[in-house]
Amino acid sequence: MRVYTAARMAPLPAPALEASEAPASLRFQGLWLFSPRADLSILLLPTLLLLASVWLASLTGEGSQGFAQLIGRWTSQYVFLNGTHVVLTFLLVGTRRELLHTTPTQSRLLVGGSSAVFALTFGLLWYGDTYAPLLALLLGAGIHVLAAHHTLSQVKGLWALHGLRARAAGAPPLSESERTLQRQFVPVALSLMMLRSLALPVTSALGSRPMINIGQAEAGSLPHGLTWVLLAVWGVFAVKLVLALRGPPGQSGPRRVYVLAHVAVVAVYLVWPLWGAILSAGIHGLEYFFLTGRMLQPTPSEATARLRGPRVWAAMLALMAPIILVGVANSPFVALVDGATGGAATAFLLRQQPLWSLGVLATNGVVLAHYFADAFLYRFRIPRVREVTLPRLGLG
Repeated sequence: MRVYTAARMAPLPAPALEASEAPASLRFQGLWLFSPRADLSILLLPTLLLLASVWLASLTGEGSQGFAQLIGRWTSQYVFLNGTHVVLTFLLVGTRRELLHTTPTQSRLLVGGSSAVFALTFGLLWYGDTYAPLLALLLGAGIHVLAAHHTLSQVKGLWALHGLRARAAGAPPLSESERTLQRQFVPVALSLMMLRSLALPVTSALGSRPMINIGQAEAGSLPHGLTWVLLAVWGVFAVKLVLALRGPPGQSGPRRVYVLAHVAVVAVYLVWPLWGAILSAGIHGLEYFFLTGRMLQPTPSEATARLRGPRVWAAMLALMAPIILVGVANSPFVALVDGATGGAATAFLLRQQPLWSLGVLATNGVVLAHYFADAFLYRFRIPRVREVTLPRLGLG
C-alpha cells in the first residue's frame, strides 16, 4: 500500500475501543487529518477556482478551451502548488535523513534511482522537443497517465490514513467491503479517466479532439456519447462505496467527506475532463504541501532539530521558488501585461526562451523523479518503514 501523508495532525486520543463501544459522537470529533478548516479548505478552494473559471468561460462564451481554462489550470499548478510540490520530496529526505535508511536499499533507490529517472526524462524530453516531436507527444501522454496514477494513489493513501486515525480514536475499523473498494479505487478510476482523456473527444462538437491528442484522433476517436457509459460505470462504483461507508455508530465523518468528495472529483473529470483536471490538480497540490509540512516537523525525539515551526513552511516555499518563476514566465497573464506594455513582456521572455525551455524540461524531470521516489518512500508493508514514518505522521 502506498500512503502519501503529513501536515500538523492533532494528537491522537485514547486507545481504540471495540466497534460496538464506539460512541456516535466520534463521527467528527478529533478525526480530521489536519483540522476541520484545513481539511475542508483543501477541498473547497480548488472547487471555488473551478466554479470561477467555468463562470468566466460562460461569461465570455469561449468554452472550456479558452483563456479562462488556462487561468484555472495555471492557478492550480502554481498557486495551489500542483506543479511545484514535486521538489518537496527531496527536501524531506534531505533533512529527515532516517527516511533514507529505512531499508538496506532505500538510499540507493531514492537517490540513485530518482537521479537516473531525472536524467533519462530530461534527455528524452530534450531530444523529443528538438528532433522528434512525435516522441515528445508520446512522452507527454505517458506523463499524463503517470500523473493520474500518482494523484489517485495519494487519494487511496489518505483514505487509509483516515481509517488509521479513526480506529486509533475509537471508531470502528473499515469494513471488508470498504477495504475491497479501496483496493479497486485506483485501477477503476484510472481506467475510466484515461479512456476519457485519451480516447473520447472533449465535447460533442464536430471536430473535437481528445484532451490528450497524440495523433490517435486522426484514426477516429470513440464516440463522445460513451462518456455517459463511463459515468454510469463510475456511478455503480460510487453507489457500492456509499453503501460500504454506512456502518455502526461512530463511523468517521471526515473519512466519508474525504472519500465522497474524491468520488465527485472523478465524476467531474469524466464529464468535463479539462475542468476536472483543474479540480483534481488543485486538491492534490494542497494535500501534498500540507502532508510534507507535517512530515518535516520534528518528532519529540528530535528536540535539537533547527528546521521546525514556521521555518518548515519557509523552507518549502524557498525550494519551490525556481519552479514558481518558471510558472510566472509561462503564465497566461503575460498576454494581459502585453496589453499595457505594448508587447514588452513577450519580447523580454522570448529573449530568455532557452532558459525557460530548460526550466520546463528540468521541472518535468523532477516530476518523474518525484513519482519514483514516492513509490518507494511510503512502502508501509515493510515494518521498518512503518516504524520510522508513522511517528512523523502523528500515528506512531
